[in-house]
Amino acid sequence: MKAPAADGTLQVRQATPADMPQIQALFQEVFKLPISPAMLHWKYAEGRGQSWGAWEADGPLLVHCGVFFRRILAGGRPARAAQLGDLMASARKPSGLARQQSPFAGVIHTLLAAQAGPDNPDAICFGFPSERAMRLGERLGVFTQIDSVFKLSFTPHPAGWRADRCTASSLDAADATTIDRLWAAMAANLPDELVGIRDAAYLRWRYLEHPLNRYQLFIVRSRWLGRPLGAFVVRGDGAERELMDLIGPLEHLPRVLQSCREWLAHSGGQRLDLWLSSRFARRFGALADSCEPLEFRIMANPLGPAHILERFHEAWWLTGGDTDYR
Repeated sequence: MKAPAADGTLQVRQATPADMPQIQALFQEVFKLPISPAMLHWKYAEGRGQSWGAWEADGPLLVHCGVFFRRILAGGRPARAAQLGDLMASARKPSGLARQQSPFAGVIHTLLAAQAGPDNPDAICFGFPSERAMRLGERLGVFTQIDSVFKLSFTPHPAGWRADRCTASSLDAADATTIDRLWAAMAANLPDELVGIRDAAYLRWRYLEHPLNRYQLFIVRSRWLGRPLGAFVVRGDGAERELMDLIGPLEHLPRVLQSCREWLAHSGGQRLDLWLSSRFARRFGALADSCEPLEFRIMANPLGPAHILERFHEAWWLTGGDTDYR
């Protein structure tokens, strides 16, 4: 799909494999970090996503935005949401990002319009823009805020003799079955919300097969009967760690969070941070040592049905693991 600007000098289209070097160069320019072909393949290849850009007539890539497809439950119904990420604009040739005819507006308008389909009839989209990017998107009519993100911080707590058991998992067949059951119980607790599917297949791809970062997956079981209570994913091995994901029935998550604190004490960490969307930050924030708002907002698609925005306002279950960059 191509969308030329009114003056014919701008082309908005999906990127091809031949465009990947330009995307890598723009990523380096904007984020001051390299992005490898393996990382781009993990994000976009094999039907996992789309890469959109705005090019000038003479060839330079001015703006890029990625779309990562995510299997979700929307009010209990399966859908394939479009997650926006890798949003970047070149500073080499300023192009008026805040104008309605800017490359930024052209890319976002075009990719949002392309997301409605049989597996996403309501064109559900989301992303984690900064407050500054959110204001720009709202001004251009391509973003609307649907939720916000909080950071819950936990300190270590030594395990007592009655502590639940916490064991590392590499997702063998038995643990995969356990994860799928925990996810099914979690999904049943979220019948009216938006939540990304967190089954064993997703956890394996998102964490265990990540081309760059290394994560640890743990399953928490009751002390005496060995009954699975939940699972969690962490990143880092220094003083400060990140709790990337939680899976399990919501009524058991306080015990899972307690196990996280006990694991932190056992492994020598000093702090464990969890990103959590607003509704659930309010629910679980009292269990943390601190709960603070972050600058990141959760955007939604303003071009979709208005009733979807109203129904799912502050109804996402999102953690740091739902981002593409943590």
